[in-house]
This record gives sequence, structure tokens and C-alpha cells, in this order.
Amino acid sequence: MNKVSFVLCEGPHDVAFLYRILKTEGYVNFGSKIADFPAPINRYLLTSLSRISFDDLSIEEARKLPLPSEAMYYNDSYLLLFALGGDSKKGVRQEILKKINSLVAVSDDAINPGEGIEFSLLYFFDADDKGVSNRLAGLKNEITEVLGIINDSAFFETNGGISNINGVKYGAYIFSSSEEKGKLENILVPLMKKDNETLFEKADEYLSLKDEKRLRKLEISSNNGELTENRGKKLTFDPMKSQICIAGQLQNSGKSNVVIIKDCDYITMDKIKQSEKCNEIIEFFRKI
Repeated sequence: MNKVSFVLCEGPHDVAFLYRILKTEGYVNFGSKIADFPAPINRYLLTSLSRISFDDLSIEEARKLPLPSEAMYYNDSYLLLFALGGDSKKGVRQEILKKINSLVAVSDDAINPGEGIEFSLLYFFDADDKGVSNRLAGLKNEITEVLGIINDSAFFETNGGISNINGVKYGAYIFSSSEEKGKLENILVPLMKKDNETLFEKADEYLSLKDEKRLRKLEISSNNGELTENRGKKLTFDPMKSQICIAGQLQNSGKSNVVIIKDCDYITMDKIKQSEKCNEIIEFFRKI
């Protein structure tokens, strides 16, 4: 029986990191045509595309369509990894949840996955300052708004736990440091820094050149036809994301952090296998 998991992530860095971890489990890219996915996933993807009115979208909106940014498979298990653009995309996540449930066939005596497929819906979030338990509670509320009351006391109570509700498996993994707060980079940067301490120390030295005055966007505006240039909104500065970028340029010139995370040799299979957090994530995927 095929297993298909919809993996909902906040952003592309999460997807790239999971891609790297999953490769150590034997997963590979599903590089074939959409039509070659097992039914009904091929129809789900094709229908999602056909229902989009591209005429009504800006180019920026078209780039952010809720379609998987990576597709991977291993044996009979298929993973569709989505980068949804932040934790605020509750409506988008709920729409995907509704579509998954529409793929599950309901019979008179039981609820069984349609067409010989087991479906899973997995969430990956940063704990941030909210903490792991608060994130799980928020996701539980988000899902019950769609499914209704769930009679499962363990549903989203533990990080990396899995529950089977009406023929679909649900689970969430929250990225955090050992203090139960934090984000993906609290796992990723120490992994990359190990055995590369000098390089990352030099990256820190470079980052010390940061000028707070320049952390506001320089924008050109027009006033009665006269163009002026002024500092505008505050830019986002994340030291750990900058460290990844600086270190990555030594191997991937001009590439984004997504490409660096996927390709750099600062992350190795041995490091992943020795990482407690990475092993938690691997075990989470093994459960489905």
C-alpha cells in the first residue's frame, strides 16, 4: 500500500533541512511528471493547478501558490513538502487539510483511505518564544476547527507524536533548542558549526561590522514628480541565518540559504545520525 504524506512547513529553509535529513533515510527526489504520481495524488496536484485563475494573480502571488516545493519517495512512501510562507498561513493549511479529507473514501461500516493509500498530514513549526506546548495546542485548535471534536487525549499532546483520526495520520514536530523554545537554526547552525568552528568564528567577526543605521530599507519615492531616496521600513536581521549564508558562500557562490542547506558539506550523514534532534525528526517520519 502506498503512503502519501503532506508535510506542511513554515518556509523553504525547513523544507531544505528536512530534505537533507530524509536523504539519509534513503528518500530520493520524485523527478517524474505529475501524472506519474500514484492516484489520487496526481489528480489532486493537477486539479490544484487547473482551479487556479492565473489571470487574477500577480507574479509575486503566483510564486507563492500552495503547491509542494519538494517531492520525495522511498519504497512505497511519498512525501510532498510544502513551504507555506510562515506560521500565519492558517487558512492555507486548513484548505490543504480539507482537500486531504476529501481524498479519503467513506464506506458504510468504516472510514478507509481511498484507492489503497494511507494519508498523513505532518506539521513543522518553529517554537519561537511561544514554546513547544503552546505551538502544539495552537495546531490542535486549528485542526479541530475543521474536523470537529477529536476523541483522542494524545492528539497533539507530545512533540513528534502521531494520531490516526478517521483514516488519516496527523502529527507535528516543533523545532526548538533544549529549552523548548527557539527555531530551526538552533538545530541547524550547531550542526554546521561542528568541525568548522574557525570558519564560523570568522563569519561572526564579519557580522560584527553590521551598522544598525543601515538596517532600514533604502527606498526611492516620488513626490510631485521629484524622486527622493530615504530610509524606510526596518529590515529583518537574523545572525544565525547570516552565518549560514556567509559560510555557504565558500562553497556555493551567490546561492541562497536554501541551496546552501541542501548542498553544503557542513552537514554530513554522520552528523545527522549523531544529532539527537535529527534523530527525533527521523523517528517522527518513521512512525508514518
